[in-house]
Amino acid sequence: MKTILKSKNILLLAGILFSWVSCQDALNPEPIDPLKKVGSIYEETVGTSEDYYAKLRAYKESDHAVSFCWFSEWTGTGASLQNTMQGLPDSIDIVSMWGGWKNPGEARLKDLRYCQEVKGIKALTVFVMLDIGDQITPEGEDKKKFWGWIDDDETAKRIACEKYANAICDTIEKYNYDGFDLDWEPSYAQPFNTEKNLVGTGITYIVNALSKRLGPKSGTGKLLVIDGEPELMPDTLACAFDYYISQAYACRSYSNLDSRLQKIFNAFADAKNVDGTPMTREQIARKFIVTENFESYALQGGVTHTTRDGRTVQSLEGMALWNPVINGKTVRKGGCGAFRPGFEYKIEGTAINMTYPAMRKSIQIMNPAVY
Repeated sequence: MKTILKSKNILLLAGILFSWVSCQDALNPEPIDPLKKVGSIYEETVGTSEDYYAKLRAYKESDHAVSFCWFSEWTGTGASLQNTMQGLPDSIDIVSMWGGWKNPGEARLKDLRYCQEVKGIKALTVFVMLDIGDQITPEGEDKKKFWGWIDDDETAKRIACEKYANAICDTIEKYNYDGFDLDWEPSYAQPFNTEKNLVGTGITYIVNALSKRLGPKSGTGKLLVIDGEPELMPDTLACAFDYYISQAYACRSYSNLDSRLQKIFNAFADAKNVDGTPMTREQIARKFIVTENFESYALQGGVTHTTRDGRTVQSLEGMALWNPVINGKTVRKGGCGAFRPGFEYKIEGTAINMTYPAMRKSIQIMNPAVY
């Protein structure tokens, strides 16, 4: 990349950009940062948006710690960009759509396509999965009967799970989403009735079927990720997922993050990669994403968090700063992010045009811009 912003030009460029943004605001489909950046590069030539977005998409394909979020209240349109994917920071990599993905409609699909094709954002469907047919069984139908599940018949259970998994993939293909985020929470209390009948062989049948069309085993480029309690998956399924996402909500310290990753290490101690080689701890760590709950803590950027060297920061910043240490060697994590970052779309007291301040800061920490 050739255009790196030198420090002596920052104030001049900022002034030019401010004037340019004021003129273009009514025409632009997204908010313009005062200093537009692509990962670690500030874009100096403001007028070449095609060049900027080409570099942005190339950055998304590079090997780096990713920025992730669960995005809610998605409308794809409105007077504010708060409820659009376009309003998210450019450098967010992966977005799980927390609602609105089933029947997205014209406005949402237009918003989705713009972010996929122009910004290189990957958008996933997501839901809590505990029972056969969750989320996509037609209204009024009995979930077990519709999918052909029989409690004491393993063959019927396997066939039902394969049918269900393929229906999930069909929905992803229908709307051209980029994959599936399996929210696996078998030990958590849920606010809805559940038999948890997929706990046991059922989830193995599901993931094996999903992985033929999604994730590292499929070769399709579509993502398959798991959040919630990935450590409660059988180790034989570890290689089926691109990322393991920890809901590290109200996380107070590096030691908490270390212990969460240790659970994954313990659970997948005998896991193998797609090619059959043993999965190393470093490979596991590079799939591990940690997240904070911005439904509760957006206004503060998380909770008070203590780093390995004793510093006090807010937890999303701490997650961005944190990297695992394996046998004395610091290795890269998969990334970090937040649940429902829309609650910090605009925080009182932040700079003009600055949205998602904590999310942007976390991206900058993980993939610093060059000044």
